[in-house]
Amino acid sequence: MVRPLAMMYTGENVRLAFSERIPDYENYVFSYHVWGFLEEGEGVRIAYEQGFLPSQYDLSRFYLARSIRIKLQEFDKNGRIRYVERKCSHIDQLLVERHEFDLTEDWGSVAHRYFDAQAVRAEYRRNRFFEMLDSSISSHVSFFTDGRTGKPVGFVPVLIRDGISQYGIPVYDPSYRAIEIGNHMMAATLFRLRESGIDHCYLGLCYDTNSLYKTRFPGMQFFNGSGWSQVRAELHFLLKHQDMLGEHHLLNYPPYVEEYGELDPSSLIARMTS
Repeated sequence: MVRPLAMMYTGENVRLAFSERIPDYENYVFSYHVWGFLEEGEGVRIAYEQGFLPSQYDLSRFYLARSIRIKLQEFDKNGRIRYVERKCSHIDQLLVERHEFDLTEDWGSVAHRYFDAQAVRAEYRRNRFFEMLDSSISSHVSFFTDGRTGKPVGFVPVLIRDGISQYGIPVYDPSYRAIEIGNHMMAATLFRLRESGIDHCYLGLCYDTNSLYKTRFPGMQFFNGSGWSQVRAELHFLLKHQDMLGEHHLLNYPPYVEEYGELDPSSLIARMTS
């Protein structure tokens, strides 16, 4: 008999597979990586709303993780966004369908210069970017040019489907970093998506402080395992304590229970359905 490495059952709208990871028998901690698969004919919105992100560029498989999204009905230009917008007042933006964006040599050069300037996992991220750009996860491209010269500045793949969106890997000319072009690209794209009637924009993972820039927008929510939370203190708690869990699962980690207790079954169900 073949020993199964994953078990599957059908949950509400998403089929789930639990792929076993290395066990910690000494501390009785046994972990599974949760994969999600859509039922035939179902839209990707269902997976995103339940905390999943795509792990395959053809959107055939998703994974459950701590991620960030922006509720666009609550997104607006706060003081920080307007400050960066003034610094980037000469930058023009367009959001177009992927087939309308011509990846010329000049645009390709922007991407390569961006990754050449990266110090961490540059080649991996470069490969992922170009794979993403030519996949089903890139239905649109948000691109930015210098209005004074027409020079390409930056661009990012965007998925728009079923009333939701995902902001992909952004690239930009490193010479524009001084005007905070990365922050401007994200904020301007979020504003354009809100104008288009999109409900949420998913910004990816948040497992280190370098990802906190994603949280600085009005309407921020993060997936905490039982639902979408707007409590920034909880997210900062998780970032601070995630490497201290040791022999614990989060829900039996004393500092978490003390701060966010009420872990009886009825309270957990309430959290998951709220």
